Amino acid sequence: MPLFLYTALYYLLTPLLFIRLIVKHRKSRAYKNVRQPLRLSERLGIFKTPNFTLAQAPIWIHTVSVGEFIAATPLIYRLMAQYPDTPLVITCTTTTGSAQIIKTLADDIQQGRVFHCYLPYDLPASIKRFFKRIKPSIALIMETEIWPNLLNICAQKQLPIWLLNARMSARSARGYARFKRLTEQALQQFTGIAAQDVLDAGRLKELGAREDTLHITGSIKFDLKVAEQDIEQGQNLRQQLNWQNKKVLIAASTHQGEDELMLSIYQTLKVSFPELVMIIVPRHPERFESVFQMLKQTDKALTIARRSTLETSVSDDVDILVGDTMGEMMCYFSCADLVFMGGTMVPVGGHNILEPAALGLAIVYGPHIFNFYAINELFLQYQAASQVPDKSELEAVLRELLHNPQMAEEMAQRARQLFRQNAGALDKMMKLIR
Repeated sequence: MPLFLYTALYYLLTPLLFIRLIVKHRKSRAYKNVRQPLRLSERLGIFKTPNFTLAQAPIWIHTVSVGEFIAATPLIYRLMAQYPDTPLVITCTTTTGSAQIIKTLADDIQQGRVFHCYLPYDLPASIKRFFKRIKPSIALIMETEIWPNLLNICAQKQLPIWLLNARMSARSARGYARFKRLTEQALQQFTGIAAQDVLDAGRLKELGAREDTLHITGSIKFDLKVAEQDIEQGQNLRQQLNWQNKKVLIAASTHQGEDELMLSIYQTLKVSFPELVMIIVPRHPERFESVFQMLKQTDKALTIARRSTLETSVSDDVDILVGDTMGEMMCYFSCADLVFMGGTMVPVGGHNILEPAALGLAIVYGPHIFNFYAINELFLQYQAASQVPDKSELEAVLRELLHNPQMAEEMAQRARQLFRQNAGALDKMMKLIR
């Protein structure tokens, strides 16, 4: 597909993108107080020019949503320390990502050290307005964001642009390959690409990335630093729920279909392990309410609570807690003993297992983890996690880990050790940026 045709189609689809944003926001009405306003004008590159307190041209970092921002946080803080006279511009595309950025960097935003807005849609006029206002010295794009017009304009402006922590699953590669000409042209505009592993680099090369721009640095997610505050909050949550003597299973980042599956497994395991309790954290905020209602209506014998209302209504006998807050995943992990990672029993591709690994937890997940293929293979090779093919096997593995705490502890320790051994991607990326 030629670039001009892509651009024409994008202009035609833009009204639908705005409608989708509005509809999605209205569906999550109950939680919009913890998210960010839509700020639709920013999607077209229209916002107030930032008034930086620092004189240097800013470093621009783009993180798609919450997960990418959290992964990029060590890089952001390292850049602040390494270049104290250089402001940062941090963009994202989702309202949940925006909420997390503002929550984490509130002081720096207030002081004019950091500026945050949404990344505009990939339309030439919008991108040019964006650059006119922020005037970056370098662009750092996290993971897999390949926007043809954005990259083309960066090349025209001779702006160095790096794709960091780059990953390209086999499934994504097949999708990009359908638009080979457009993808190849876009990839060749990158100044450099820091791929997570050899497989990611190979797929990017097959799609058209220049070999001289490819570097293998590992995953920056191995450089995650667990905050003492998160551990403390997790322990406090456990005490608040009177779960000190309970076994806590967390179903993290679940998608539609997995909540019902985990409830069914929990009901069965609860018969043999009456001390078992569970936290369910849906991946998307718009599902918080529906998951809570499903749990309440399916089994009225269970006590279901919501994290967002614990301060006003705490029960001594909570069986299942719905994690309906943003930015507290590490708190939930710190409260847990066993982890089921969502997005893996349905063909979503899985989510980051390194966060619970950093805390030394036993991790179980389903067959669909193609978004983290190399990390999955590494963890399985070192028996630092358990992958199951279906519901019955998931139930069997969880039962075995509950029955044999020593086995669970050994798996958890291997996960923690593997996490620590693979740190160092951040140092490699900083060297490339310098």
